[in-house]
Amino acid sequence: MLFIEKLLQRAFRNSNRLGVKRFYDADSIPVTLDLEENFDQIRAEYNRIIKRYDDLAPFQKISPHQTYISNDDRWKLFFLKGAGLWFQRNCREMPATANIIRKHAYVISAYISILGPRKKLNPHAGPYSGVLRLHLALDIPDPRKCYIDVGGERGYWEEGKCILFDDTYEHTATNNTDELRAVLFMDIAKPMSRHMMWLNWCIIKISRFFPYVFIPYFRHKRWEKEFYDL
Repeated sequence: MLFIEKLLQRAFRNSNRLGVKRFYDADSIPVTLDLEENFDQIRAEYNRIIKRYDDLAPFQKISPHQTYISNDDRWKLFFLKGAGLWFQRNCREMPATANIIRKHAYVISAYISILGPRKKLNPHAGPYSGVLRLHLALDIPDPRKCYIDVGGERGYWEEGKCILFDDTYEHTATNNTDELRAVLFMDIAKPMSRHMMWLNWCIIKISRFFPYVFIPYFRHKRWEKEFYDL
């Protein structure tokens, strides 16, 4: 099984029409234009969500099998979509953002990712090379002190702008300020040949039945009941 995973990772990485890099030009992904043009609306919706920061789900509560990345309450999430599955109640809290994502079917996952003050994620690498990661910077208290390192290269967030990178390289994110850092965090299906895209979509569809996906999904659904007092 491990051999097949490594083979797929190599195949998907080498089939990427954008080339093999750590960071990419975010404008090469069409959703970037929609996100940046509608940043004021997205930011306004985020501002409403962040008022309940203390009630948002910490990362390890949703993904307990990944506590090696973060095991405190200073990385919090608010899901709109995960592995192609929608969180409709959350989407109603951010309708403009959700509508933009719905226009672009290749956005596989989308959620608000919030790093608390002086928070740094431990080095880690994404498990699946069929996607690229896109961040829309929502709240960056100091662009010099909020950054992401990917495979030895460093990128900085700028509010209202997107960055695109390959998360299968070991990476870490840092908020070296006393305030919150927030991004709209998205997984984007890699642009590849027709046959490789077909294989990629098949794996993405099947993945929702894997523990890596369905355990966080159902844990998030339980959190929703508490958050909305259902």
